[in-house]
Amino acid sequence: MTEYLILSAEDIGKYHPDKTLIVSVLSPIETHGKHLPVGTDVFIARKILQETCQIFSERFKILRLPDLCVGADSQPVFGSISLKYKTLKNVVIETGESLAKMGFKYWMIFDNHGGPRHQLALSDAIVYLKKKYQFVLVVPFLHIFQEMLKDSPQIEIPSGMNGDVNDLHAGTNETSLMLQIHPEMVRNYNLPKYFPSIRSQLGNFLRFLRTPELAVTVDWVSDPKNPYYLGDPSTADPERGKKMINYHVKRSVELFQQALNGNYQPPKLHNAIVRFLLRTI
Repeated sequence: MTEYLILSAEDIGKYHPDKTLIVSVLSPIETHGKHLPVGTDVFIARKILQETCQIFSERFKILRLPDLCVGADSQPVFGSISLKYKTLKNVVIETGESLAKMGFKYWMIFDNHGGPRHQLALSDAIVYLKKKYQFVLVVPFLHIFQEMLKDSPQIEIPSGMNGDVNDLHAGTNETSLMLQIHPEMVRNYNLPKYFPSIRSQLGNFLRFLRTPELAVTVDWVSDPKNPYYLGDPSTADPERGKKMINYHVKRSVELFQQALNGNYQPPKLHNAIVRFLLRTI
């Protein structure tokens, strides 16, 4: 794997498009309780990139772009930095356009953020770049997050510990991942289990629109007692974190193979009404 920044333009021109994969981390700076750093999503995505690229490097030249520590729908509390849906989508599209105009064909973004407008911006960018340039952007976490929400048995981690709706943020899953990747960055995680006890008006509207995971997210950020995490950090375990990393790597390899076969598509997120609301509000 070669850092893009150290190359000259002449060096970059020597990379064959069919044999080169561009990779990068894209995740926001976001508050993760009092026990995890604001760079948690970035650190997790970096680790998954490193592990996955060890496999890809057997077949492809890997060019690594600098980390993009940006995202939409970061938890709206002190410490978080967030972009709008349109801003994030444009950052991704315009970066992809530059790569496509240089002749590159494949870009994989490693991410660990489930914000609804964040994920929709990435999904919409994938569709745009494919339609206009035949450029393939693959974002494995779009798929993995949907599988987490659905408690996919393939993850082989119990419900409530795998990043599902009961473990959405800085709970068992993300704390386990950080204990595996950067244990020195994890503060006291012997914290009480938290799930929002209120049902907000907007949350109820989203339940009516059949998007219960978004409803829980809105209830959580609306709760005056929000501890800035959702789940149970106290049950975190580094071995479970390693298992989740392995799942990320496995799915990343599978999804890139789909791209090589010409049949990669982003997952369909939410229903048409909710997608419209996310894009416009």
